[in-house]
Amino acid sequence: MEETELLLDDVLSPAEIERYRAVYEKAKEANQVTDENKFSFAYCLVRSKAKPDVRAGLSLLRELYDGTKSDEIKRDYIYYLAFGNARLGEFEAALKFLDAILHLEPGNHQAKKLKDEVTRRMDRDGYVGMGIAAGAGALLIGGLTAAAIALLKK
Repeated sequence: MEETELLLDDVLSPAEIERYRAVYEKAKEANQVTDENKFSFAYCLVRSKAKPDVRAGLSLLRELYDGTKSDEIKRDYIYYLAFGNARLGEFEAALKFLDAILHLEPGNHQAKKLKDEVTRRMDRDGYVGMGIAAGAGALLIGGLTAAAIALLKK
């Protein structure tokens, strides 16, 4: 089993997630949320077994993405947006994020490995290319991908 496959299958226990949630909520109450503790919590959530947690992690990652000007950090957020979408089985969205990274950084091994794993899972699951959910979700993904490509070209 490859490293990326293990990572996609690696889940945090509900107790670990609750521990991170408590730390994040405490920081939030004290008005001391930083990008670092927000990212730690988002990363934790996208590794949850519960889909609502993964979706909440993706939401935090989008907020982080929208709030930073650093292209390098945005690239990391895009990678974990791809990762979270892959965890949800939303493979087309994951591939769009990964393709945005690989378009500008063809040698990005982390993105290549995740793309290979997503493609294997699509094949394994008999994924026929179902469309991305209509409406705001599709627009958000398209907008983030376009923004990612534009920012990474700088």
